[in-house]
Amino acid sequence: MTDQLTYEGWSDPMVLWLCQNMRKSDAAEIYAQRPDENAFALYRDLAAIGRNHLWFELARPATSMSPVALFGVAGVSPGVAQAHMFGTDALTLGHARQIADRIKSHVIPALLDLGLHRVQAYSLADYAWAHRFLQRSGAKFEAPCWSLGASGQDFASFVWLRKDLAHLYETNIEETGT
Repeated sequence: MTDQLTYEGWSDPMVLWLCQNMRKSDAAEIYAQRPDENAFALYRDLAAIGRNHLWFELARPATSMSPVALFGVAGVSPGVAQAHMFGTDALTLGHARQIADRIKSHVIPALLDLGLHRVQAYSLADYAWAHRFLQRSGAKFEAPCWSLGASGQDFASFVWLRKDLAHLYETNIEETGT
């Protein structure tokens, strides 16, 4: 049985540790779009996003102080945001399901409430695990992004769009009264 996850905000030591210990498949995806494979530079760039993070959380099992993943959404322009997520080898399928369900039930409705009309995420075209995760979290496949990676890697674009999700959010408001 997978431990229940606890979610918390930014912690410099935990974010740096995650950058240094991310699983190989996530590293391949992230570093394909960066000029180097430097964990500290990735940490520094995540920290520099700062206020542009509309949502940021670390996920860790309630029984541990070691995080298994981080996920966030950063504003890129009025109404549009970019999602990112990566984990360690300790991230189980059960953990991933909990995070995806949290994104679908808490994160996206909160972002719609902020007035966003589009949240986007890019994933390596052949990274099936990430595609399933994104779809479980409510994103839909939008289009291929040819040669988005620095070495010509193809990516897939996934999106959460207000026009597709607003009715779900409104239904949730009616059901929960929040």
